[in-house]
Amino acid sequence: MRRRLTTLMCADLVGYSTLMGEDEALAVASVQELRNEHLEPVAKTYGGEVLKRMGDGWILSFPGVEAALDCAEEVQSNLVEHEVIKLRIGCHVGEIVEDEADFYGNGVNIAQRIETEAPPGGAMFSEDLFRQLSEARQKELSDVGMFNLKNIATPIRLYQWRPANLTTAPNKGSLPSIGFENFVAAPETPDSMALAQDLHDGMVQMSMKRTGITTVDAGSVEATPTLFLTHGRLRVSGTRARFTVSLILRRDMTTLWTQSYDGDVSDPFAFVDEILPVVSSDLRLQTIQYDGNRLAHLKNTQLSVSELRARAAGLFFKQTLESWEEGYAALDRAVLLSPTDGMSLAMRAQSRLNLSNIKYETLSDAELASLGRDLDVAIAESPNSDFVFWARGAYRLRVLRDLKGAAADIEHSRRINPTFLGFVDLITQLALLEGKPEKAIEALSSFVQMTSSDPFRVTRMAFTARVYLAAGDFAMARVTAREAADLRPMDRGLQLLKALACQKAGDTRGLEEARAAAASLPKKPSIAINQLTLPEEMGWINDALHPQADPA
Repeated sequence: MRRRLTTLMCADLVGYSTLMGEDEALAVASVQELRNEHLEPVAKTYGGEVLKRMGDGWILSFPGVEAALDCAEEVQSNLVEHEVIKLRIGCHVGEIVEDEADFYGNGVNIAQRIETEAPPGGAMFSEDLFRQLSEARQKELSDVGMFNLKNIATPIRLYQWRPANLTTAPNKGSLPSIGFENFVAAPETPDSMALAQDLHDGMVQMSMKRTGITTVDAGSVEATPTLFLTHGRLRVSGTRARFTVSLILRRDMTTLWTQSYDGDVSDPFAFVDEILPVVSSDLRLQTIQYDGNRLAHLKNTQLSVSELRARAAGLFFKQTLESWEEGYAALDRAVLLSPTDGMSLAMRAQSRLNLSNIKYETLSDAELASLGRDLDVAIAESPNSDFVFWARGAYRLRVLRDLKGAAADIEHSRRINPTFLGFVDLITQLALLEGKPEKAIEALSSFVQMTSSDPFRVTRMAFTARVYLAAGDFAMARVTAREAADLRPMDRGLQLLKALACQKAGDTRGLEEARAAAASLPKKPSIAINQLTLPEEMGWINDALHPQADPA
């Protein structure tokens, strides 16, 4: 057994299996073209050695890190205009062990996992390799954050490269970053300053748990070249406090968003516990919305798996049926690139269920079973993801009506992230199915802190109004439904909801207004109205809000 430290490169032909199914001769010719013209000859000029060929994939070894970077850049630049061949390349520095038959080593496993995260037409590099590059070469790569790679014990920071024609966006597609400045307290008493510090530290810690963004404690780091800055100011008067947070675009110090949160500080620990999840959730929504167009200049076929997920999330925030369908297409592409990526599978399954519920479609038993299998795989691949457990809980509740299974998944998800607002709709519907309307109403209290900048505000209001209807509180249903319809008057689904709530509450004028508005609008699905999972005796709520239904 011989050991050596080397620079490893893994490369594979994107879409090879699909190409084989459509045109076997072209697929074989593409592999041969890579072997004879594009990959292996270029690698050889940089001292590269082919360690293994695997049908549509290669593992190569290079004598140095810059040789591997040079090879990756030249190969991908030469293939930019190729109509068929799109490669993904991943590189890492690691030790390999060889004998007469094969080679082994954890470095090979890491390089292979890195390659699956690379964008088609681009390359991904480990932090170990990045650190050994010269400063000038480091500037060619973009920091794309921490990745939890399959079967790799610790998260790894990765760096990305794309050909010049694919990096025309202002920030070259690099991972967005956010810095948290020290928060100000007024008056500057020891207690108020300690409270402000607790809020600061808590927000930093919650942000560091996020994927898709780099977090910097700007109060403890001198140079913080982040995309965003977060300002915080705590004002205390007696037992009352107001915490104001602002999100700043660092390059021109434009204020993108500001929000204030009030609370009782007679118990400072309770104040922090109550305020922190809401503030962190709102901040997360704002950064995702702003960052949604970061890669707008690229097609789905040019994005990596993580970038496709980010694109889908941004599209879902736009709250239109068309954007949701585009988001589903992005996730479908992500699963095609990485069939066992847990987050992509869970997001796609949830997106498919959401679209079918909004359109009032009935999915086939085969498709529903397929979604269930995808979610089980997602759990196995991403056991530490709050969203994955939540998505399976939603499937168990809405499709299987497995109340115990849904409750178990909700509890798993809450342990991972107690601040996730997605729990509310599942807990509420679960309570209604259990015949506990009081518990359902109580769960809605988490929506009280909704702000005008929350992109899901109207959708959550429509949900709240229907829960009030199910619980028999027609007066509150009317108030909430009217407000939702006023905020989005051209949404027929919301006018149907207003009509139903006004009818139940005995508001004749409101009913006639809603009927007239609904009659003037086209019969099509509403992004704010989906089929809820309700007891059979409450099915009249879903029936009244069908896209083709006439007003109550």
